[in-house]
Formats: sequence, structure tokens, C-alpha cells
Amino acid sequence: MRVLSFFMIFFISGCAYLTKNSHQIKVVHYNIFELDSAKLNDPNNEQIKAVKEILNEQEFNILSINEIQFDRPQTPHKNLMTFGQNMYHLTRGLKKVDDKDDWSFSFFQANTGNKAKRYKGTYLRPNDPRVKNVRKFADPINYGLFPGQYSTGMATTYPIIKKVVITDLPWLRFNPKANLKRFRDTRGRRLPKDMPLFDKNFVDTVLDIQGKEVHVITLHTVPAYHFGNKVSPNYQRNADQLRFLEWYLTGKTSGAIDLQDEFVPLPENSYFIAMGDWNTEINNTKNPGGHVLKRFASTGRLFPTKGTTQEGRGFGKRRLKMLLDYLYYSPNLELEEAQVLRPLEKRLFLGCGPNSLMQIDEAGRVPVPYQEKGKTCHVTINQKFYRNKIASDHFPLAATLRFKN
Repeated sequence: MRVLSFFMIFFISGCAYLTKNSHQIKVVHYNIFELDSAKLNDPNNEQIKAVKEILNEQEFNILSINEIQFDRPQTPHKNLMTFGQNMYHLTRGLKKVDDKDDWSFSFFQANTGNKAKRYKGTYLRPNDPRVKNVRKFADPINYGLFPGQYSTGMATTYPIIKKVVITDLPWLRFNPKANLKRFRDTRGRRLPKDMPLFDKNFVDTVLDIQGKEVHVITLHTVPAYHFGNKVSPNYQRNADQLRFLEWYLTGKTSGAIDLQDEFVPLPENSYFIAMGDWNTEINNTKNPGGHVLKRFASTGRLFPTKGTTQEGRGFGKRRLKMLLDYLYYSPNLELEEAQVLRPLEKRLFLGCGPNSLMQIDEAGRVPVPYQEKGKTCHVTINQKFYRNKIASDHFPLAATLRFKN
């Protein structure tokens, strides 16, 4: 009888342990191309329709979004009057997660566009037909055509315990050896000594998941690209933003860090999930940020390490394809499954110029044109691939994690 009682206690305790540790944390990260208030307020916007269709196909309880505007009154247009509601607007109409309809948000204005210029009393949007070169009106330090343009937001069905937002940390405060004198901004001027490390911001949102504190770090780094400015700080700034992430998560990185307790890394054995468009390719040895990603990958806890998460607009054969979006997690979490949501293209060439076949009646396929050597060519592609390309120039990451202990 005692043996039976002991067995029952052991069995019940074991079931409780398995139940607690079998909880799935479902995450989606998505960089949505230039998602602004004007698009979100347009019920007929094809990009928004495509984005919501993609998200409605996924189950998640944490959603990270890059390139979403932190909305402010009259920005970019005078008839837009909301403040900080764009993450709420994006999630309206999405299906319930775990039968919950109550979302919590972590959403803050990025540095991007804070010093942008207005045109005739209003801010410009990309490809504005009124101006030949809209870049002349952009913020020369943090980019962006209007304040908060490329912000990052997070939505979750878990309770939020606290939020840590880093926006104004000076670059030289983090890395005194950055030597800003050798760089110039987009207008050819010297960089200010108090230039912030982050062109956007760094956000740590602490969630209560099954009674455990889980740090969710959402970060969108500056592109490791010069955009025509041969003395751009972007490459080094990208690397230092990733070095700050590494230091914040692990307490160490290349080079000594002395922030005198103003900012402190996570305690040892913390649970964390970090994700975002980190804007450098892991295998690009010319970009110093790639070496930081190599250190992440050496732990076996970086996803993905190969493939494509971003590609150029259009449907030409030679469009640029890159791996820029990543997810990194703590050793006490286990990655159950993960994927880049990039549907198969299933490309079928129809010809160029007058010899094009122009077959347009194939079920589940879409005919699209592209330019090659001065000719208009045509292909048909998988309908879901076409939809995902309309939604963004990035493909989402979807992952399921669980606690190890």
C-alpha cells in the first residue's frame, strides 16, 4: 500500500512537472516594409490585407514587428491624429491566440526621423511624387522621413511585468574607441559627439510566462550598408549595436564595457528571447557585425544561420537576397521548431517581349512581369509567394520554444 501511494505521488508530481514545462511559447517576428499610419488607416490597402492574411495563418502569443511607425498626431499627414496606437490597429482583426482576445503592447518611438525636415508644412513619405529626392529631407543621423518612422513594436497575450527602453545611450559612452571623427552623416557633416548608439531603440519587455520572468528583447539595428555615403558610420554602428545586445544578454562581448551600473546586463541564468532585423549577414566577413552573429551562432542557439529572410522588390531572376532577420534565445529554453515563412516561388518562365506566352488562367498562380536587358519578360509564380512579396520585402520568422527547467 505504501509502495502504491509512493507511486501515485511520484506519478502526479511527474505529470505536474511535464505540464508546467510543456507550455509552448509561440513567437512570430516580422519586418513589414515601411508600415505607417497612412497604410494602417486605409481599409483597402493591399499590403495590409496581405500582412493580416499571413499573420492569421500563424499561432503566436508573442509578435515582434519592425518598421512600424510609432504614430504621433499629424505625422506624416495632418489628418492622422492617433498617438501610439499602431500596434493595436495592426492586431485588430487577427484571430485569437490561445482563446484570448486581450493583447498587451510594448511600443515606443524610435529615434528615426526625429530631425527630419518638413515639406510645405508636412512630412514626406517614401516615393512622394512632389519631391525628386526625398532623402534630402530625412534625418541625417538616424534616417527616417518623419519622427518614429521605423519603430519596433511587440504584442503579447502574456502579462507584462516591466519594460526597459534604451534610446539615448551615447555611442561613445558604450564604445569610447569608436572614433566618430572618421565618419560623416548623409549631408557630409561630422557626427555629433553625443550621437546615440541606437538609430532606433533597444527594448527589453519582461513577461510573466508560467510564473517565470522571460526577457523579450526587440531590436532593429541600423543597416550594415552605406547607401552611397562612403564614410558612413553604419557598419561600425551596426556592429556596436549587436555588441551591446551580446553584452546585455551575456555580460560579455569583444572589448571591455564600462557603463558604471547605468545599464546592467541580464542576471545569469535569465530566460530571454531576442529577435529582430539585425541588418547584417552572418557570413559577410566584411561587416564587423557578422562576427558578432558568428559568436551567437557558435552557441547553437541562433536561428536561422542560412537561407533568405529579405529580398529585393520585384520578380526579376537576379534580385538581391539576404539573411538579415534572426532569433536568439537563452540556454534554459529549447527551440522546438522554427521556420522562415517563405513560400516556394514555383517560378514558370513564359518568355520575353512579343514571344511571351502570357498564360494567366492557372489556378493558384499569378502572372507577373519583370525587366531584363531592356525587354519585358513574364513568369507565373505561386500565389502565396506573390502575397508574401506584396506584404513586405522581408519574410517572417516563426518559432516555438519551451522551458528546459
